[in-house]
Amino acid sequence: MVIGICTHLGCVPDFHPEVAPEDLGQEWVGGYFCPCHGSRYDLSGRVFKGVPASSDLKLSPYHYHTVTLVEIGLGYSDAM
Repeated sequence: MVIGICTHLGCVPDFHPEVAPEDLGQEWVGGYFCPCHGSRYDLSGRVFKGVPASSDLKLSPYHYHTVTLVEIGLGYSDAM
């Protein structure tokens, strides 16, 4: 799970899971698009080359309590 804050200037990227939508082009395979300055991230939150953002979206903090129990989102301040 990623934190929805663009690493370029802090805007909120939109989630676009569809493949090759008309507005994002044929090469789009789904992910996050920041409408403020055009940064693009894949479904895992990794930044595309050639966009204003220089780093991936941050991951939500998580902790494995057991093999079958994962706690996600311990608090935004923990992720920084």
